[in-house]
Amino acid sequence: MVNVGCRSRRDLLLGTLEQLEEEKLRTFKDKLSKVELKEGYGRIPLARLTDVDPPALTDLLLSSYGEDYGIEVAAGALRAISQGDLAERLVVPPRAGKEGAGEGSSDPKGVPVEGRHTSSPKKHFVDQHREELIQRVTAVDCILDKLYDSVLNNEQCQRVKSESTNPDKMRKLYELVVSWDNKCKNQFYDVLKTTHRHLVEELEGK
Repeated sequence: MVNVGCRSRRDLLLGTLEQLEEEKLRTFKDKLSKVELKEGYGRIPLARLTDVDPPALTDLLLSSYGEDYGIEVAAGALRAISQGDLAERLVVPPRAGKEGAGEGSSDPKGVPVEGRHTSSPKKHFVDQHREELIQRVTAVDCILDKLYDSVLNNEQCQRVKSESTNPDKMRKLYELVVSWDNKCKNQFYDVLKTTHRHLVEELEGK
């Protein structure tokens, strides 16, 4: 069974979108393509939204805007199409253990340490070294196998494995990583240490 703590916000968004009838889902997508966004964010073109189903739409929202803002954008679009009740389902307190909240604090390498508080936590290792990991990780299928059933479900694993090159697989995986909490990212980091120890040590030494 996939770890609920790793996927609860994604599942909440997915479950909400799955309640939209076909016509309402089309209207929701149209609203998303026109919604006013915070500075630094770009709208998702309607062409990318038209044919996606709720699971793909969920991943697209979270990969485009991150977990917290993606939820906020979705809630705003739901309110704009008179789906306030569904929007309220998405307005939940921030997860315990997020960065900067004690349990989610970071050690000098950016890996959270339980019970330690820092006023300005570093980025998690897997976020800090995203581009290098995308380009240099080679055993992607092995990583997916080790994360299966604890962080990833079968559909997500197959979606990543369907890409033709390792960098493309890693980019697809990072579309999911953006919505993970530190517990899931720690599991990813531990797998990287097992499968690519020398690369992790090199990046940590920078």
